[in-house]
Amino acid sequence: MKKTLLTLALLSVSWVAQAQQSDMAFSEMNLDSPDQYFAGARSSSGNSSVIYQSGNNNLASTNQSGGGSSSNIRQLGTENTAMVNQRGNGNNADISQSGSDNFAYISQSGGADASITQQNFGNTAYILQQGRSVTEIRQNGTNQSSGVVQNSSGMAIRVTQH
Repeated sequence: MKKTLLTLALLSVSWVAQAQQSDMAFSEMNLDSPDQYFAGARSSSGNSSVIYQSGNNNLASTNQSGGGSSSNIRQLGTENTAMVNQRGNGNNADISQSGSDNFAYISQSGGADASITQQNFGNTAYILQQGRSVTEIRQNGTNQSSGVVQNSSGMAIRVTQH
């Protein structure tokens, strides 16, 4: 329900918005079809964000604060949502979704790596990390859900569903 309300609120208008506050901040967008939505902000130096979307009504959101972080979002299909929020330094986030109605959310603090890959439709994946952790979620099916929360450093988790 929360996902649907957030998605409906964000998808009510077509838009591309971005803000950069420091040198060496980089972003690249390729919105291949109409009805693609992107919002992004980078606050410190050395952050990069690459977003590629093809299909209809896809939403991508990224927000990076510290330096040296990167995010990549690739969405193919219809009504996919991807969100990344990285606060500290040296984070890497990668989201790749193909199909329809998939939802991916990554939130990290510092020095963390996270990857979400989802195929087909109706999949949901959440990753929340605090520091120096590695998480990978791969889902290839229908209506699958995964959630990971790590608070310690040096943790590694891999979730694979077919």
